[in-house]
Amino acid sequence: MSYINNNPRATPDEIRVGEFLNNKAEAGQLTGVIRVEGTAERPNIRTGDYSFFHPDATQTSADLMQPQTRLTRSLAQNIIEKDGQAEIVVVELGVGDSALLEVDEVQRMIQGVINTPGHSIDRIIIIKDSQIIVDV
Repeated sequence: MSYINNNPRATPDEIRVGEFLNNKAEAGQLTGVIRVEGTAERPNIRTGDYSFFHPDATQTSADLMQPQTRLTRSLAQNIIEKDGQAEIVVVELGVGDSALLEVDEVQRMIQGVINTPGHSIDRIIIIKDSQIIVDV
């Protein structure tokens, strides 16, 4: 099944990453996810960019970030600020200085976010060079 985008205001990057994630899900390469769709925006409500559909017919909200910094403290804070908007944050590295981030730096930052109490983020997916490099 091809990618379904339910948001007419989605950016080309949101659509491109959504197609990538959906292809991974359909190929069985996105753990626990069978399909990804673009989520329609709702007035006055913070919504994620994507809906991740699971085999048990539930769905989870995911939001895309494309940071330009390599400052992991700033990146971690921005991920945590997605609290209430999405349970999953998809981070695509490659714009600006974010392209300089190494996998071990990103993994340490993600563990810090996951271990920080008081937010709803329970999964972080990092994409770099058109590959999922971390999925925690």
